[in-house]
Amino acid sequence: MLTDPTTPSQGDVLTADVARAPGNGVVNENTPENSLPCSHCGLPSAVTSQDTDAPVFCCSGCQGAYELIDGWGLADFYALRDQLDVEGQTSISGGRRDYSAFDSNLFLGPSTPVTMSDGLQRTRLSLHALHCGACAWLIENAASRTDGWLVSRVSLVDHTINIVFDPSKIKLSEIARLLDKLGYEPAPQTTNSDDAFVRQNRKLLMQIAVAGFCAANAMWIGIALYAGEFSGVAASHWNYLRLIGTGLGIVSVVGPGRTFFRGALASIRTRTPHMDLPVAAGLSVGTIAGTINAVTGRGSVYFDSLAVLVFLLLLGRWIQFRQQHRAARSVDLLLRITPRHAKRLGTDGECDLVLVDSLQVGDVVEVSAGEGIPVDGTITNGQTTVDRSLLTGESEPIMLGQGEKVVAGSVNLTRLIQISVDAIGQQTRIGRLMKTVETAAATKTPIGQLADRIGGVFVVVVTILALVTLLAWWQNGWAIAAEHATSLLIVACPCALALATPLAIAVAIGRSAHRKILVRDGSSMQRLSGSGTVWFDKTGTLTEGRPRVVEMLGDTEAIGLAAAIEAHCCHPVADCIITEAHRLRLDIPADAFLEGVGSGGITGRSGGRSIAVGTLNFLRKQSVSICDEFSQAAENFSLRGHSPVTIAVDGRACTMIGIVDPIRRGAAESIGNLRKSGWRIGILSGDNRQVVQQVAQKVGIDQDVARGELSPEDKLEIVRRTGADAGSVVMIGDGANDAAALAAADVGIAVRGGAEISLQAAPIYLASTKLVTLAELFDAARSTKYLIYTTFAVSLSYNLVAVSLAMAGQISPLLAAVLMPISSVSVLALTLGWPIYRGSQP
Repeated sequence: MLTDPTTPSQGDVLTADVARAPGNGVVNENTPENSLPCSHCGLPSAVTSQDTDAPVFCCSGCQGAYELIDGWGLADFYALRDQLDVEGQTSISGGRRDYSAFDSNLFLGPSTPVTMSDGLQRTRLSLHALHCGACAWLIENAASRTDGWLVSRVSLVDHTINIVFDPSKIKLSEIARLLDKLGYEPAPQTTNSDDAFVRQNRKLLMQIAVAGFCAANAMWIGIALYAGEFSGVAASHWNYLRLIGTGLGIVSVVGPGRTFFRGALASIRTRTPHMDLPVAAGLSVGTIAGTINAVTGRGSVYFDSLAVLVFLLLLGRWIQFRQQHRAARSVDLLLRITPRHAKRLGTDGECDLVLVDSLQVGDVVEVSAGEGIPVDGTITNGQTTVDRSLLTGESEPIMLGQGEKVVAGSVNLTRLIQISVDAIGQQTRIGRLMKTVETAAATKTPIGQLADRIGGVFVVVVTILALVTLLAWWQNGWAIAAEHATSLLIVACPCALALATPLAIAVAIGRSAHRKILVRDGSSMQRLSGSGTVWFDKTGTLTEGRPRVVEMLGDTEAIGLAAAIEAHCCHPVADCIITEAHRLRLDIPADAFLEGVGSGGITGRSGGRSIAVGTLNFLRKQSVSICDEFSQAAENFSLRGHSPVTIAVDGRACTMIGIVDPIRRGAAESIGNLRKSGWRIGILSGDNRQVVQQVAQKVGIDQDVARGELSPEDKLEIVRRTGADAGSVVMIGDGANDAAALAAADVGIAVRGGAEISLQAAPIYLASTKLVTLAELFDAARSTKYLIYTTFAVSLSYNLVAVSLAMAGQISPLLAAVLMPISSVSVLALTLGWPIYRGSQP
């Protein structure tokens, strides 16, 4: 089955499993700052120095992947990856995921293998963690070294892999497991609009390729003919070149250029001005006149102008199409936050892994600890702690039991539960919130409206002026009238108008990326150029999203006992306590076990003693003795913005710790800069009001606009209400609970560390940990707006002068062909030389 590569001996490598748990890719707080990078993924390891050249690893998953790659003789992958200067790390799961479901067609859905005539099977899977060509090289070479895996084609455009395999020699689950060992997580494809995008994108690229080929060759022929006007050329060669060039022009017009004729016909039928109308008119007149002149051997031919015109217009259309797709992808957010598969409980008590879309109301699904909840429903069996922070913004997990409601997008933290399905997909709470994203994506932006208005006026004016020119010169003969009208249609090039906005946005996006500001929808840059209101989420936005212990009262040894039972849980408070126990170098008993999970805490036994950890209310329900000192301390902790957690040993409260989510570095400075630019600042959070007020005070936000304990619907309503009378509204968030508010705001900005749903909903993403880059972004937005208006002015000024000369008969078709690209070239040069960011090089 799978080829077994030679495995290096254990003594040849240095590993540090304590640095990272396999699969999660998170560096431990105790990782030394001067640690050596992992030889596979590049993350820091716990190794600080070594005397040999042996590879270093941060976990056993990376070690296994390295040994697999090296054993196959594919170690060149690392050199190739380094040459490509890929940022980011290779995710490793250590091969611990269960891929047996990949042999089930019910699980695969659209990725179900198709059996070909020779008995081989073909399928297409999504592939996560692809970074560059080195990744594709590694995977495709791995296929050639695996018996039964015949073909592997990786697409970096849509992160998919096409696989052809022999089912008699290897199972698809084994290929999936092998991909996982290499660090690439396979998944069945989703049934969304990506396939349509890929087809349309491929079609446009093919049209651009054909138009580019014709334009390039037509220009070379044109250069030869223009040079012949001065140096002389044989008549036979002159006629031959004119016919060949005309042929290229005709191919460009009737091939990729026919899309403009379709648009022009639609414009005539609907009586709506469209930029395709003068383009189609110019192409028609130029093609007919040029063909007649080429055949008769008299007059000018316009093949080079026609081919270049088609190429540039298609290029601008492709750029616009890509931007529209980025905005439209936000309607698929639901698939990126909720699981696509669920374990459905059958009548025989056995679980089948099925697509969530196939579930029916009333079905019972089983969700294990650590898994996402795929549906809205009611718990029918079990009790567990649920993390709802992605939906509600609550920083603390809550305890839910039989008969209580759960929602899709939450995470089951501690115990297995069974859920009766109430709603799936778009009918869930998060699904209803995501519908607002689609509405926002469909709204025409101000810059788009401006471009449409200018384009509509341009179309009407150019068409009328071409007719006026034709009629005005008709008395001098139809040939002269047609020549001047053709000159006008050629020289009045709409390329610059079509390219001005997408080109400026593309340059702004590129310059922003260099500063670790990723802009998905460049039109949102215009909305940041004015003034208005900026709403910040708290958790993970103004704060780091990683709670930690900041103060303590009582016996420190109890923290070690608590850490032992917290190790059986999976939530932020448990991580805090465990991290603090390691920091204090406390003994953590190995014989601990969890007894119960309640609303606000847990109980268990550790080191032979009874342990309870949680809020004071939880401990009182456990009949724990609590002295007045701890009651007063809990109140003081809360006043300082710290969440109090108490540890009781053998029925007596003996330790209290204060947990806080640290303020992001540069948050106060960033807010100060925004204030100076005229923006009003506020906080919208689902967290405790007292905690929100404390954070607002620290970062310089007025108390009356620091709002806590808000639901996603509350945030959405506040954003909408603000937008009615406060200019531009900006929402800066980190978490799926902000997705609807991010979409409803004029501009949504997701920060680093945010949930994937927020990144998809927000058109702008801060990859930098420094919030001070926000002020730079707002300044760049103003600069981009000025650039767009300037390019419009340059293009329209050029057309005004050129059209006037053409109507006066001062521009021949030959000169029009030479002048035609000037507008586009001017816009291109102006855009590339414009300083989007202060102090940056163009």
